[in-house]
Amino acid sequence: MFFILKRLASLFLGSIVLIAGIFYFQGWQYWLAYTGGGFANAQPGAIKTGAKQVCNSTPINVVSFNVMYGSSLIEDFAAKFLHGKTGAGELPWSMRKADISQRIANYQPDLIGLQEMGEDHDVAETVPLDQYSLVAYHNKDFQYDDAALLYKTKRFEQLEAGQVWLGKKPELPLSLGFKPLSVIRYINWVLLRERLTGFTFIYANTHFDNAGVNKDPSATLFRERIANLAKTLPVVVTGDFNTRADTERYQRLAGFEGETPLLKNTYQLAEQKPDDPLFQPAQRIDHILAGGPCQLMVSQWLIDQRLFNNGDMLSDHGLVFARLQFATSQNESK
Repeated sequence: MFFILKRLASLFLGSIVLIAGIFYFQGWQYWLAYTGGGFANAQPGAIKTGAKQVCNSTPINVVSFNVMYGSSLIEDFAAKFLHGKTGAGELPWSMRKADISQRIANYQPDLIGLQEMGEDHDVAETVPLDQYSLVAYHNKDFQYDDAALLYKTKRFEQLEAGQVWLGKKPELPLSLGFKPLSVIRYINWVLLRERLTGFTFIYANTHFDNAGVNKDPSATLFRERIANLAKTLPVVVTGDFNTRADTERYQRLAGFEGETPLLKNTYQLAEQKPDDPLFQPAQRIDHILAGGPCQLMVSQWLIDQRLFNNGDMLSDHGLVFARLQFATSQNESK
């Protein structure tokens, strides 16, 4: 009897070690990749370095919004196991999503970057998918929309799309962060062509981890995979970077080369913006960035932090809006 119990204990401990090893070394991510999901398209392949770009776009309305636990799954989990509490005492997603949807619609966005979304049905309750096309990570029935991006379908044509996973293995789907067993984060990107003008550009959305051990190397990876694209192609970026603009990390992710960044903060370029120091990028972690070989103009920038009528939070982040446009630079036109 003792021998049998000892054998069972050994099998149990061995199973625990095996399961822990599979998770630690991301075995299930490799299994997903090799069983049909494939590895990530972590770098646009349709870009020809040095190719002549069409620089004249029409005005583009851009929204970035971390909606805070935008997931019915998280709400259900919190209701069952956490007495309905998911964070800082905010209202459940089911009570906030209609107002969030209306707030986004108020800005008539052409590009939308959302953070902390759950699955496609959560996005569909926030943005009308009969008007917008959604890009997020899908593997068969599994959906991970944390850094979901959307673009107006009638206005833009999708040429290519993919993800860069913010970890040591950017091509590995659902790759863990730079520290083992971290929260899964990614950069979501799409190559778009404006149907009316032929203007072609990269639009990317991301949500950096809030732990420095992950977001510091994420900034370097972001520069390598996204900011560097601005050397040859117009780029628009939305995201919760968990990074203020007065940090070295921000300098890195924006691709500063001396005093000139590859990606500029639209706040700095905006003709119309709030006259309040609290709204400056040095005080914010959500940013709309843009850059590239074309002239960039920003007519308006703002943050919408309005509460519910009863004073409750709509989200712990404000909605960031920018209205921008690309044009042929004076140097190019000569």
